[in-house]
Amino acid sequence: MGILVGLLLLSALMVIHELGHFLVGRALGFAIEEFAIFMGPVLFSWNRKGIRYSIRLFPIGAFVRFSGEERRDDTDKSDNPALFHRRPRWARALVIGSGPVINLLAGVAAFAILFTSYGFTTTTVDQVADGSQAATAGIRSGDRIVMANGAHVATTVDYSVELELAGVSKPVELVVRDAAGTERTALLEPVIRDVYRLGVTSLGPLEEGGREILTVDPESNGGNPVLAVGDRLLAVDGIPVENLEAMTLRIQESAGGSLRVTVLRNGESLDLDMVSTKYREGNPRGLSFTTTGGFFPGVGEAFRNAYSVVKLTFRSLSMILTGAIRPQDSLTGPIGIIDTIGSVVNDGQPAWIKIYQLLSLFALISVNLGVFNLLPVPALDGSQLILIGIEGLRGGKRLPAKLETAILISGFALIIMLAVVGLVFDVMRILAR
Repeated sequence: MGILVGLLLLSALMVIHELGHFLVGRALGFAIEEFAIFMGPVLFSWNRKGIRYSIRLFPIGAFVRFSGEERRDDTDKSDNPALFHRRPRWARALVIGSGPVINLLAGVAAFAILFTSYGFTTTTVDQVADGSQAATAGIRSGDRIVMANGAHVATTVDYSVELELAGVSKPVELVVRDAAGTERTALLEPVIRDVYRLGVTSLGPLEEGGREILTVDPESNGGNPVLAVGDRLLAVDGIPVENLEAMTLRIQESAGGSLRVTVLRNGESLDLDMVSTKYREGNPRGLSFTTTGGFFPGVGEAFRNAYSVVKLTFRSLSMILTGAIRPQDSLTGPIGIIDTIGSVVNDGQPAWIKIYQLLSLFALISVNLGVFNLLPVPALDGSQLILIGIEGLRGGKRLPAKLETAILISGFALIIMLAVVGLVFDVMRILAR
């Protein structure tokens, strides 16, 4: 079920993209041969006003085919003004740019639905945790974060990105503005300390008691894990997991020493001996933000969040090209996207949470798809816009057909290579779980 939803969501994004090309092209009088939903053999089709509409077999993708879109050779003497290559440059540019633009607008619309329905977090501080970095830095409730490490902060997305890039061990310099409008600088400086844990993540508490173990660190118990995914954690040294604070304190006090962990595995209660695992962690940043709602504030926040995602996309691409981050840590292909969507669908969360998460993913992917298609990579919409610009600079004369074909083929080769690389990274991440 999760895979099917993932395929349909990706297809919806592609249909929206192609619909942008189709609607603008039709409005501007372009001759259109076919508008197809999905790929592969035709299941059924119909013709209306000279356009073939079709539904195809494989539930992924969509396309629109314009008459005369393929590069004609120099012997093409057709004078049909509705053919793609016979239309004015400005009209072709609008048709090509409409696909990415409608993806960007669809992302904004999804964010707007989210924020007007569920509310959204602002960059105004709600609470500051005692003993946290924020408390030490003198940040107070009501302060608004306006910059982080020199970058403008308009949304909590911007703030989260700067924290992620800094990591837990590096300080983050904030510029905050109080209710009176006075700005000041505050430094979130981590205090690194040794903490001891079981080396697992868990889901819970469960109605039937305990917490289900979701992941196990291969380095736990001195590199010899005894806990397993699916175990239900019940107690540590006799302290029930329901008393989480006392159990956590006991693990910390063990300081790498022995612990007896009680779990339920395949319906059988087991007492397992293990040692706690040391991790180096910083004290918490300690900021939580206010939430608000409303139609017009929600719509405004939708545009701000979309802009934050656009900035993050370009920044990620720049960091990949400069080697600041590894491609395998940030490059995700269709398999990874479908897997993420499937995890949301198959998770045991209430329906309203799933809807929220799916809308969030739709918005993020739609904005990224719009940005990606505007890149000047051959075969993408961005490169087609550049070719139209070059045509204008050449006095309406297009590049030689062979050169355009070579550019197109190189672009397809690059996209296929990136797709294969993304597929490999996706599979590696799935197998590493």
